[in-house]
Amino acid sequence: MITWSVLAGVLGVLGTGVGTVYLSRQESSGRQGIYWLLGIAALLPAWLIAFLDLLGRSSGPRPNKASIASWILSSSAALLGVIVTDTALKHLRESGRDPGPVTCWLLGVLAFLPGWGIALLGLMLKTMGQ
Repeated sequence: MITWSVLAGVLGVLGTGVGTVYLSRQESSGRQGIYWLLGIAALLPAWLIAFLDLLGRSSGPRPNKASIASWILSSSAALLGVIVTDTALKHLRESGRDPGPVTCWLLGVLAFLPGWGIALLGLMLKTMGQ
């Protein structure tokens, strides 16, 4: 599942990146939230694949404590990433600076990057331990 997650991440980043560039070429004042959501959509499926696989490996009669810690940290990092990047985007808008489409998109991508990385690391450690 690690391969599928990485493939989903690469395709998501490429696809939403192209979508961001396409939308930014049109008249698009005040669309920062849309670009941020596109960035979130880039890695959300990849994180979800890794997270659900990690969660599945953590269930059973005697779940591994490292796996449980990985999925708790992964979900916490993903949620915290969304909150922090949304706050950063709001601060950029309120400060009078107009963040560009790519900046907003990058903030969205960064929202799930730590959580996805933790989930992948947990899967790799679990795979090596078997």
